[in-house]
Parts: sequence; structure tokens; C-alpha cells
Amino acid sequence: MAEFSDRRRATAARLTRGTIFASLIAVPVLTYVSVQDVLGPEPHREIVDIDAYPWSSIGKVATAGFGAAQICTAAVIGPNHFLTSAHCLYSVREKRFRPPASVHFFLGYARGESRVQRVASRYVVPPTYVPLNIDAAGSDFAVVYTDDPFPADIRPLRLATAIPPLRAPAKTGGYSIERPHLMTADQHCQVREISRDEKLIVHDCVTHHGDSGGPLLSADEEGLILGVNVLGHPLLVELEEQSKEGGVAVPAATISEFLASQPVVGLDRQKVSGLRIAP
Repeated sequence: MAEFSDRRRATAARLTRGTIFASLIAVPVLTYVSVQDVLGPEPHREIVDIDAYPWSSIGKVATAGFGAAQICTAAVIGPNHFLTSAHCLYSVREKRFRPPASVHFFLGYARGESRVQRVASRYVVPPTYVPLNIDAAGSDFAVVYTDDPFPADIRPLRLATAIPPLRAPAKTGGYSIERPHLMTADQHCQVREISRDEKLIVHDCVTHHGDSGGPLLSADEEGLILGVNVLGHPLLVELEEQSKEGGVAVPAATISEFLASQPVVGLDRQKVSGLRIAP
């Protein structure tokens, strides 16, 4: 983060405060409130078909503890694992990472119902990630594993192995707080800046609380993850205002490199792990 301009760092600091603030809000786990359906469409975002790829491989994450829950977004990247933000698995109140059994993943979620539900059996977070530390934002990701594989018709998204170029067309989707029971997306955005150390991507996609952990996708190549969204805005910031700033994501190339360093039994790492890595 030190390589960012003062303006970008100030923005990132504000976004991080928003993320911390949002994580303190007690949210009933997947309690459907019909009032969300009469709010009208979100500015700059549209409701997407959760049965159509790549949205069919993106779901909602709920982690609970002491009656409160953290709501985020995640993407399937293998037969029994998905990608999200590390801070989505951290309890600010308890000052520790939540146990895997408290992490629930819902695919095809809409209006209180989901097509597929899974509970985490374990997850891995980079050792360089420090919760609530803005300088560790470049390590804010987690790969979560489940004992039960996803159905065969769930097609994993692929991880890019290269940093995207500036102005690369992008899109992102998730369960934003404005419509937490429907997946919405901004499909008309682009990469705006890359930090000098290539640890963070700044984009102008509309993101908000609830979108953390969701994938920043390539608009040119279907199903390719460019990064994972890690910094969002506080609940009280309207989408119309925050859309002027965009969001921040950890590059998928960083995640690919991290996963490649993990011990895997066998000679063909990609085949054994089941990950879909872009060539």
C-alpha cells in the first residue's frame, strides 16, 4: 500500500474503516426481509441470472458467532473449494478467526432460498495477512474447503495468473447490502490502477458492504477471475456516492502463486487440487 498515491491511500483507509464498521453490524443469518424487493434496482447495478455462468458459480457466505453474522460473497474455484476475503472469516468482536464449522456457503441464493449449501471443513489464509491492518490488504483472501464437493454442474471460475493491464474491461457481482437477497452486478467497469508492488488492483466497479470476497471478473473472457474484492464502503454511504470511488481487489495472480506454494500430494498440482488456473 505504500506505493499508492496519497489520494488513493486516503481512499483505501476510508474503505478499510468502512469494512471494519460493517463487520460490527449484527445481521440475522440469511433472514429474508421482503422490503428489499420494493426498494427498486440499485443505481449502476443490475439483477443477474444466478443460474447463468459465471453468476451460477458465485454465492453468499455467512459466518456466525455470538448471535451476529458477517455477510460476504465468494466464488467457486474448484470441486470442493471457494474463494473469499480473509476478513470475512475474522470476528472483530472475538478478535480471532471463526471456526470453519461456522462458515456457511450458499450457491444459487435468492430471497431466502439456495440451490446448494455447504459448510466449511477448513480454510487457508496467507500468513502475511493481519486483520484490520490496511497494509495487509494485499493478503486479504482465503480459500475455503468443504468435505462435500459441489454438484457436477457447478463450473468453477478460473484464476488469472497475470496482473491485468490498465483499463482492462471488468465486471463484478455479489450480494450488496442494498439487495442482500438478490445477486446484482456492475458489468460495465474497468481496471483503473495497479499498485507498484502489484499487490492491489483499483477498479471503478460499484461495490458495497456484502461484496467483500466476491470476484472481480474479466469482461472479455468469461469465467476468469482478475481479483477478489477486499475493501468496501460503510453502510451509510449511498451507492450513488461510493460509485465515484470504485473498489480495491487482491490480484488473482497473487492467489494463484500462494496456492501453488501450498503442499499438495502428487506430481500434477493442478490436477490433484482441482483448481482451474488460466493458462
